[in-house]
Amino acid sequence: MKLLMIAMPWQGLNTPSSALGILGPSVRKQAVGWTVEELYANIPWAERLITRSGGAITTADYANVADQVFHGVGDWVFTPALYDVDGYLVDEFSAFLRNRGMDPRIPVEMQRHAREFVRDLAAEIAADPPDVVGFTTTFMQNVPSLALAKELKRLVPGIRTVLGGSNCDGPQGPALHRNFPQLDFVVSGEGERALPALLNRLAKGTDLADVPGLSWRDADGQTVANAPAQAALPFAMVPAPDYDSYFRALEGSSVLSHVCPMLVMETSRGCWWGERHQCTFCGLNGSNIDFRSKAPERIVKEVADLAARYQVLDLVMVDNILDMKYLGTVIPEMAALDLDLRIHYEIKSNLSREQLRTLRDANVLYVQPGIEGLSDHVLHLMDKGVSAAHNVRLLRDAEDLGLNVTWNILYGFPGETEEDYRALLRKFATLEHLQPPTGAWRIALERFSPYFEDPTLGFMFRRPAEIYDFIYQVPRDQLHDFVYLFDAADQGIAGPIEDELKQGVDAWAQAYDRGSLTYWTDERGRVVIEDRRASWPQEVIELDERQSNVYLGMFQGAGREGVRRRLVASGHPVADGELEEMLRHFVERGLAFEDEGRYVSVALEVNPYRRKLIEGKEVWAA
Repeated sequence: MKLLMIAMPWQGLNTPSSALGILGPSVRKQAVGWTVEELYANIPWAERLITRSGGAITTADYANVADQVFHGVGDWVFTPALYDVDGYLVDEFSAFLRNRGMDPRIPVEMQRHAREFVRDLAAEIAADPPDVVGFTTTFMQNVPSLALAKELKRLVPGIRTVLGGSNCDGPQGPALHRNFPQLDFVVSGEGERALPALLNRLAKGTDLADVPGLSWRDADGQTVANAPAQAALPFAMVPAPDYDSYFRALEGSSVLSHVCPMLVMETSRGCWWGERHQCTFCGLNGSNIDFRSKAPERIVKEVADLAARYQVLDLVMVDNILDMKYLGTVIPEMAALDLDLRIHYEIKSNLSREQLRTLRDANVLYVQPGIEGLSDHVLHLMDKGVSAAHNVRLLRDAEDLGLNVTWNILYGFPGETEEDYRALLRKFATLEHLQPPTGAWRIALERFSPYFEDPTLGFMFRRPAEIYDFIYQVPRDQLHDFVYLFDAADQGIAGPIEDELKQGVDAWAQAYDRGSLTYWTDERGRVVIEDRRASWPQEVIELDERQSNVYLGMFQGAGREGVRRRLVASGHPVADGELEEMLRHFVERGLAFEDEGRYVSVALEVNPYRRKLIEGKEVWAA
């Protein structure tokens, strides 16, 4: 028997599907008598858009839509294919996008081609139909998958369809099954165990009641939702990914010349921080937050095997958080590989400079550290478990070590104040030589987040997000059960301060490439600071011995007492007033960051091998 697994739009063009890459080997190993094929339908969709638009729509436009998760653009584009109409709520959704500051012209043009694409794709599949078609769905893959499943059932009524992925987690899976009859089965939870079990039972014609997390229909056509798996899947059951189908599809595609293929790999699931203190706004792990990680010896081998097999060196680790044990096991072993890798990892923002250096030495060059704020008060409201000083220290150390940092500023938390952000705006100039945030965004109310699960935390009244009004034709109570995003009354800051915060982020981004703030120690061990930032007087500042000790004492981040202890230990005790004056001077001059009484120096270390002259004098670093 034959299984066809499909990655519909809006799967990224430059990365294979982790789900298809893992489920394919799982089925081949566990499902007796089944053959498996994978189809990357996102690639012919991008080709179709480019061709039918005469090149007006590009792969960059595809990627832009794929990123618009919080606006639902990708799902809306495929609504004509789902409802078999020429166009669907075009004027209404265009107005909705304009109200959010977005240009609707590209999505509107894309929607014109969606129904024909789905019909053509279904006809190709129906020409040699598989026994089962499986869809993986994350974020905006629901409507494209539902549309193709509906058309396939029209062309080949006997074909079986199964949907799985993060969009099916918890109550979402049964709700999707209840509301869309083109879905024969929906798998909620991890599929490595459930999908082969389903296929084996279909082949034998046996009962489906023991397949964990499966939604199916009884003899009366009613949805039956099996209990979820008793425990999270051990990582030993997760096979190494196989991306042959992706690279074959890309190799024969005109899209290849427009993308830079990257590998994706999973070294852990869940979130070890979230097990203890789930961030209040985050629902990404869904019901599967239990943290598990892959055996270190497997990771190094799989990295080397993937790079060799596909001749690709860019590697995205799709983990939600780095297993800290890897810093002493996997990461040093990857550093020893004779491969010029470029690796992306999500990390926690309180990593030390030496831990970041360990990552850098292993070619982990891109990090997403979960920096969502630079205010201790707001970070506490998020339950992040880090301080603003930790976040600034990481930005400084990452800049020093040449790491690329992706981060943003979130707002809209119950209990935050306008002064939290006005104080932050006053500190932006101090940090303008460090990598800026990608933007400032109001938080969304996400299913599975603490804010969603406990309305008493601040979001008491909620409804499915407005974006779904333009996408689904189902009763609101059913919609509530299968969507991921919800609208609620705004919390926290509002009004002009929002615009000021966004403008401040933009100004930071513009200033970033225009200046620097560096320091070195001279032959006497004293700190010399060179300020070449756009918002500050451009000068060289020489510190005396005690000032140098204070400045270096803030390097790891310290409160007043920590700095004082360093001064005493170095034989340079100072009076309370003098220390207070020095700390205040460093902050007001933009040489140090302070929040809630914790200080961190922000100048970058000079590389002595690159720097030769300062104002005509040769300098060197200790």
